[in-house]
Amino acid sequence: MELTVDDEHLGRPEAQWKASGRHVGLEPLVLPRAQRVIVVAPHPDDEVLGAGGLIQVALARRVPLKVVAVTDGEGSHPDSSVAKGLDLASVRFHESRIALRRLGWEKPDILRLHLPDSEVAQHRTHLDEALANILEPGDLCVAPWRLDGHPDHDACGEAALGASRRVDAGVFGYFVWAWHWADPQGTDIPWRHCRRLDLSRRARARKRWSTEAFLSQTHPIGPDLADAPVLPAPLMRRFWRPYEVYVDEVTWT
Repeated sequence: MELTVDDEHLGRPEAQWKASGRHVGLEPLVLPRAQRVIVVAPHPDDEVLGAGGLIQVALARRVPLKVVAVTDGEGSHPDSSVAKGLDLASVRFHESRIALRRLGWEKPDILRLHLPDSEVAQHRTHLDEALANILEPGDLCVAPWRLDGHPDHDACGEAALGASRRVDAGVFGYFVWAWHWADPQGTDIPWRHCRRLDLSRRARARKRWSTEAFLSQTHPIGPDLADAPVLPAPLMRRFWRPYEVYVDEVTWT
């Protein structure tokens, strides 16, 4: 799969996903009665890109929420000389808090694990133990799909499934990078086990406004190619849809 992002590698156009109609026949996602919703974010922004709509539903129902920020996202611009002069970890944490507030979460509850960006798989023991200690029976864990395509995302998805099984919590997988590499007409995504969460016009607008907080990822941070946006506009359109898609990991397993 190809996760390179630049002017020549923009992944599957949003028009192809829309034309595929894959989302049309999906069963609706009904948020189960949960004690809490725990959202696992490999990097600060994944929680909003993948689950910004579901977070709004949980807030509206007054279900307690927590975001587990696995890394600080400090490695988003590894070749940028400008980024090396910034405290990207602090910048991205600040962006995440702004984004969550824009979803209507006045005081976001974020637990930071500070695992190294791009090295989550090498720290699985730490992550497994942390999630097992955080999750409780009756919780709903919302994490990246474990085949999303980015090593950090996949490791987080696998850890979330394992921890959820241990404590008898539910688990849904969200998509971020799968929208980039998967074939809209193919079987890369387990569609039979996917559920669609429709967003109201207001929820969709709030989510889009929320994503605009991630300036370090959606705008150049300097003048060179290495400073280019990690998430240019053609990629961001995937997260501005009037719906979100989740894998029901329990039925898929």
